[in-house]
Amino acid sequence: MGPAIQTVDLRQERCPLAFVKAKLAIRDRDPGQALAILISDPGTRRDVPRWLQKVGIEYELTQQDDKHWVVILYAQ
Repeated sequence: MGPAIQTVDLRQERCPLAFVKAKLAIRDRDPGQALAILISDPGTRRDVPRWLQKVGIEYELTQQDDKHWVVILYAQ
């Protein structure tokens, strides 16, 4: 069984700060660490997946409800 998924809750943050914090969490995660980023800001919801595609990081975006999404990055 692999390591637990690390969770970063950015639902109270707005872009651009939420985007910056998401990038820092991705950069600072341990090798092989899966990461779930919780977001609510529409700008962040747009910018994080766009950036992940640009840098070639696989992810899954799941909508929890009308205002909240989860970006999951699997262990690499």
